[in-house]
Amino acid sequence: MAKSESTARNNVDSLNVDFMRSLVKQYSELGQWTSAFFWADAAAASSGSAVASGDDIWLLASAMLARGELHRAAHAVTSRGLHRRHLLCLGVAMRAFIAAKEPTTTLSLLEECDPALLEPRSMDQTHNRALAGVLVWQARALSSLERREAAAEALTAALRADCACYEALDLLLEQHALTPSQESELIESLPINNQMSASEAALLRAAFRDRLRRYAPLPVQMQDDGAKSCVEVARARSAAAAEARGRRLAAGGEWAAALRALDAAGPWSCADVRAACLVELRRSAELFAFAHALVDAYPHHWTAWYAVGCYYYLIGKSEFARRYLSKACGLEAGAGCVWLAYGHSFAADNEHDQAMAAYFKASQLMPGCYLPPLYVGVECSLLNNVSMCERFMARAAALHGNAESGEACDGEADSKGWERIARGVASPHVAHEAGVAAFAAGRPDAARALWLRALAAAGPAERLSPCWAATMDALGHASRALGRAGEALRWHARALALRPARASSLAARGLCLALLGREAEAADALHAALARDPDHVVALALLDAIVDRLDAALTEEEIPQFPFPAVTLDPPPERDLSDQQSDHHADHTDRDVSDMSMSFD
Repeated sequence: MAKSESTARNNVDSLNVDFMRSLVKQYSELGQWTSAFFWADAAAASSGSAVASGDDIWLLASAMLARGELHRAAHAVTSRGLHRRHLLCLGVAMRAFIAAKEPTTTLSLLEECDPALLEPRSMDQTHNRALAGVLVWQARALSSLERREAAAEALTAALRADCACYEALDLLLEQHALTPSQESELIESLPINNQMSASEAALLRAAFRDRLRRYAPLPVQMQDDGAKSCVEVARARSAAAAEARGRRLAAGGEWAAALRALDAAGPWSCADVRAACLVELRRSAELFAFAHALVDAYPHHWTAWYAVGCYYYLIGKSEFARRYLSKACGLEAGAGCVWLAYGHSFAADNEHDQAMAAYFKASQLMPGCYLPPLYVGVECSLLNNVSMCERFMARAAALHGNAESGEACDGEADSKGWERIARGVASPHVAHEAGVAAFAAGRPDAARALWLRALAAAGPAERLSPCWAATMDALGHASRALGRAGEALRWHARALALRPARASSLAARGLCLALLGREAEAADALHAALARDPDHVVALALLDAIVDRLDAALTEEEIPQFPFPAVTLDPPPERDLSDQQSDHHADHTDRDVSDMSMSFD
């Protein structure tokens, strides 16, 4: 046997095509694309037939694509008509045209393809995986042409053909093309158990479940001394699990913990979430360094310029922020978070109409996300449009709470709109903003119910993030407006325990103490507020009023009197006339300063 192999290797007249193909795969795995291209070209030219096989052209076109020769790779496939009958070659040609930013040409390749080639096969999972790749590239082309519903259908078909295609799910969730209930129904309907073994199916379901719950707070981890399964161990060690944990922590307002979770996944992972966390923590220096590193490493990726725009938004330069956010939109037109940041920059300048236009654009790009309607509702509240604010807040609550998006938007908002939102809201952020809008609309009772719902949805009281101190202060304001000054004082005390020495909380506490008739304690609280913020207008006005009340309450009998002790002065002794003249001459001598010169000559 060894002798026959040696004879085959020493035979110059025969070429081992299988050996060439193995070299192509090995050099491709090593990233040596020029070597892979050489041997792929040699294998295609050395095939026994006059026309190279589809597999050899697929290897050749893949090597060309990896070398950056986009149109050459597409021509290698289309010139032979392989995109009509070979699924792998069709995928390579589509990738080449997508990279060349020619989405229309990409879709035209699908129209020329044999329809039977695009049908999944129940007994051929290799074909189904290649088909899922083709459908993913079709979805990318459709998204570039802003045909987002068709792109969502293509991604859904890709998942059904190949449940292991995680890229299809990632794109589907990043685009927020489906509502939460539709996403859950899709995952439950996938034939995962039919396409892989039980262990791999459990791992995939766990990954899908964590990815779907990107806005749900993390559960409290109990101490578990039992042995973990191999699926749990592998999931806990994976970078994807760390990214999912970071997303959920960021959605829950735990920004520092989210950054630590993302650090476990790598310093470059989830750049958009990391930039948002740094903005919320107001770490401008760290965000500047991160954005600078991204621009140096990935100047052609939208997340780099998104991070730069977030930095300028953080330091208050909205015009520069919009400039770089526009550059990010030019690189990725479908990035909805860029439009959200764009709207925030307008809202910071009190340009509410332009902010709403940016949020509406984000809503078109992210139809299944609750954030765009939430921010539109906030802007409507600032413009005193109560009815529209109720409708958008209800839509945001429905999108977050696994409800159909149309259920909360049918008809005009009725008189009990805020109560309806309080019953159905599951997001603490939506509940808080809806409470702010209800309080501004003159409904402190509805605002109190919404804020209580926000705290209940935020998690246990002992694990609340300091960002929820604002909700506790808001509950204090609502309680005071309802005539419950004692309850309001307790809410402000809880807010100060969560975020100590906050000037607004101290000023609100001083107001409640004054309403309870405890003016001296109120003055102390207001002095503490002014020590933290000397320009706090409310604390200044309240302190002046309280001091005036304290002064008016004091009578002359209550003003403490401090008697001075009696002082006895002895008269000076009498002196004769000669002594007085000598003293007068001495005083004149002492006051004579005519010769006191500062010259050193």
